[in-house]
Formats: sequence, C-alpha cells, structure tokens
Amino acid sequence: MIDRFHHRGWHYVLLLGFSGLMFFLNLGGASLWDLDEGRNFTCAYEMLISGNWIVPTFNGELRAHKPVLNYWLQVISFLIFGVNEFAGRFPSALAALGTVLLAYELGRSMFTRTSGLLAGVIVATMPMVCGAGRFANPDALFNFFTVLTFAVFWFGLEDRRWWWFVCLGGTMGLAVLAKGPVGVVLPAGVIGLFIFWERRWAVLFDWRWCYAYGSFALTALPWYVLVSLETHGEFVREFIFKHNLDRGLVPMENHRGFPGYYLVILIVGTAPWSIFLGFAWWFGFWSAIRNPWAKLQGWWSGAAEVPAFESATDVTAAYRLLACWIAIYVLFFSVAATKLPNYVLPVVAPCGLLIARFLQRWRNQSVRVPSWLGMACVVSLLVIGVVLGVALVVVGGVGELSVMRGRFVYGLENWAILGLVPILAAAACWQFARARQPSRLIAAVAVTALLLFAPLAAFASALFNHYKAPSVLVGQTDVLRLDEEIRIGCFQMEHLPSLNFYVKRNVEHLHDHNSLRSFLQSRLPVYVFIPLRDWQGLENAMGLSPRIIGQQYDMYHHTEIVVLTNR
Repeated sequence: MIDRFHHRGWHYVLLLGFSGLMFFLNLGGASLWDLDEGRNFTCAYEMLISGNWIVPTFNGELRAHKPVLNYWLQVISFLIFGVNEFAGRFPSALAALGTVLLAYELGRSMFTRTSGLLAGVIVATMPMVCGAGRFANPDALFNFFTVLTFAVFWFGLEDRRWWWFVCLGGTMGLAVLAKGPVGVVLPAGVIGLFIFWERRWAVLFDWRWCYAYGSFALTALPWYVLVSLETHGEFVREFIFKHNLDRGLVPMENHRGFPGYYLVILIVGTAPWSIFLGFAWWFGFWSAIRNPWAKLQGWWSGAAEVPAFESATDVTAAYRLLACWIAIYVLFFSVAATKLPNYVLPVVAPCGLLIARFLQRWRNQSVRVPSWLGMACVVSLLVIGVVLGVALVVVGGVGELSVMRGRFVYGLENWAILGLVPILAAAACWQFARARQPSRLIAAVAVTALLLFAPLAAFASALFNHYKAPSVLVGQTDVLRLDEEIRIGCFQMEHLPSLNFYVKRNVEHLHDHNSLRSFLQSRLPVYVFIPLRDWQGLENAMGLSPRIIGQQYDMYHHTEIVVLTNR
C-alpha cells in the first residue's frame, strides 16, 4: 500500500492530511493552559496593543523568560485570525507541520522516498510533536528551526555554495530568536562532531563560513541589541544568566530528573513508534560504522546498511549525522540540572528518521529482525490500550479512587473507548505478524496513532475547560469591559497568568489582608479573584461585604475560585 504513493505530490497530500488532524483540528477548542500559555498569550497581546515589538512584557512588567520570535508570530496571527486561542497556537501548529515536511524531505534525501514518507507519518503521529504543535510556546518553533538547520546542512553539504553558508547562519539565528543560545550552540556541536567523524576538514576550514557568521549576526543580534538598549541590559542579564546558565547548573522550580530521564521521555513521547526505537538505534549504530574491528565484523555485516540503491550521498554519512544529532542533544540536556520533557523535542525528528529507515529495511527484508518483534508490537499495543483506557476511566472519576485526591475530570471516562483502538490494532498486527506482512503491520500502527491521539488532543482536551477557572469566570461575570475603567485584582493566584489574557488588562496581585481591604474600598469598580477557602477565612475579619458574582473550580489550585466586587 505504501509503495503505491510514488509521487511527491501524493506524499504531501497524505502528510498534510495526517498533520491537519493531529495539529489543526479544533486547535482553539481548549482554553489556555497555565502557566506557559497564559504568559505567552498575554505577552503577545500586550505587544499588540502597545505597539512595542522589542520589549516583551507580562502584566506590564518585563518578561525575560524567552526571546521574541514566538510573540511576533502570535501577534501576526492575532492580526489575521483575531485575538483567540486558535490564533495564539497557530504558529506552533504551523511549525509542527513544517517539521513533518522537513522530516519527509530528509528521509527522502538520506535514504529513499518511501523512507521519507514513513518518516513524515511517524513524526506527525508522535505525541511529543502533537503536543508541541497544539501548545503556544517556543518549543515547536525551536524544533522546526533545528530540523531546518540540519536539513539545510545535509542538502547542501556536497556542493557548499555560498548560499548554503548564508542559510545555515540564518536558520541558526532564527533558532536563537526562538529559544536562545542553544539554537546555535547545539547545532554547531552536532556539525562539528559530524565533520570530525567524517574527517571532512575542507568543510571545517572553508573561509565562506564568514557568510554564515554574518548571516547569523544579521538575523539574531539586532533584536538582542535593541532589547538590551531599551531595558538597560536587564533582559539579557536575566535571560542569559538566570534562564540559561542557572538552569544548567541548578534545578530551577524543582525540575529534577534521574540519569535515564530523557530515555523514558522519548519512549513515552514517541509511542507507539517507540516499539521500534531500540531496533532503530541498534541498526542505525552499526550502519554509521564503515570499517569495524575484525572481531565485530559479524555484528556489522548483520546490521549495517550497505547502499544498494542509487543515492546522491553516502548512506553512512546520513546515519552519522543522525547519531551526532541525537547524542549531542540528549547528552547536553541530561547533564543540565534542570530537566523538562520538552527539552528533547529536537531529538524526535532524527529518531523518527531512524525508525522509518529501519521499518523500510524490515519491509524489504534487507535486515534480519528477530521473529519476536511482531509479537512485541502486539503486546505493546495491548499495554498501551489497557493503560490508556484504565487511566481515562480513573481520571474521569469512575470509582472516585482516593489516589486521585478529588482531582477528577468528569467526562474523560467516555473517551476510554479509545483504548479499544490499539487493542483492535494489536489483534490485526498479530495476524500480520503471523503472515509475515510487515507493511500492513506498519500501516496498522500508523492508523492507530492517528485515531488515538488526534481525537484526544482535539476534543478530549477541551473537557478540561470546566476545570480551568479564568476563562469560565470571565464568561460568568462582566469583567471584560474594555470601554470602562475598572480594576482587576487577585489574591494568592500568581499561578493563573491566563487571567490576564481573558480580562485583557493588567491584574493587581494582592498579598495580604490590608492590600485586599484597600483594594475592595476603591472608588472604581473592582473585581477580585480569590480562592474560596481564603475568602472564607478572611470574610469576618475584613469588615466588608463585597458581592460574590462568580464561582468556579480550578484544577491548578484544587479549590473553588470566587469573584468579589464592590459594585
């Protein structure tokens, strides 16, 4: 079936269809996820209304957590689609789509067109890519520009025209605008290690790297210079030292991890394709070796890929680039003290390429694969189906298990039926494995990933809207009145920055009883968002009788939030 789609145009149609369902379907259906989405949406909105495209602010104050590229794209999206959830997430979804198409072109260039198609489908249906594409933060953009950098490097490596150097510098400059110094440090490390491994010294000492340095400087530096001037160096000091160097030296916000943290993240984040991840790494490792030791010749001849097809490049070099890519990124973030799952997102694309090539070799019977791989695939799909179904039932509140501590999302239990998708796929894969039909088994896994993650991401995620207080409370009350001068305050609610976006104005943070009392006594109409438990403890001591005009449970604070007003 896969081989019937030979033309690049049909490949793009298929990949656009998969990506559309995974990234764009009901993209604006879920209200904002705090913390990051609330801050990023608000920064972009403040940039839009202020007209200042240089200094990112949140709640009227400097926000130095991330560079500016994501905010710029969100502002442009707001101007096109309006100020809403879909518009704010659209740049991430577009970046995820671009990553899928780049993975396809890389697989097609490195190996074969069928390997490229498989790579595109695999990357499109991985939950890590889907999550990043439906979440408004810089990760999807950083991932896209990382993959674009290595795609440019690979496509132009043999000829090395002047534009190749210019494009390399430009793509790394955009990655730095999206995420920071890692956008140039890590790709440079990968390219340097690859050149050393390949012994391509002519590439390393080419004087035209000056073009790359100039292109990088023209792309990345102007904004950093301007924001430093406007903030008197405060942005760069806080961003570089606190949010980059300090994250590498100490676990910020208690984001720690054990030595194998990112291996677990990759297994979970690339499911169900992680079934084949170990084999892809194993065969990819041996295929990256040209001249093994005599004692290892047997291992090498049984696993290495000797190019048997017409290719413009050396297939061993392709494996080496992918190996350097994965190794440098995983090692760098494993050594860093602060660990978050999204840090290794740029590793997903090369893993997808290795998986795709392994599966294509399996289909062509050009590699000896243990007979139990098919059964392992069956068992893995069964485990995924059972675990997912049980998890949705438990989180949905069936049985109201005490381990959940009351943190249920009622309605999720209805989505437990999706657990049948991998279970039915396991039954089909069992038949395909017995009949030795790897092509059909691979197609079944692809369809399973699509039918499993697309509905969950597009529709099941919207069930959480009833458990995120800011959007619901703003809808219940009349606080969104931009034509009237009012004041918005919150008490003990610093972890709900999406409130700023939904009220479309700054929020005053009240930290003690006196500031709360003074705020409620204001002559202007005021609205205070406060946890109900805190208000019940303060109501009698305040000596005031504000009116409660809204109440909603919030899953982040695990309590009811009420809205008080002096009107």
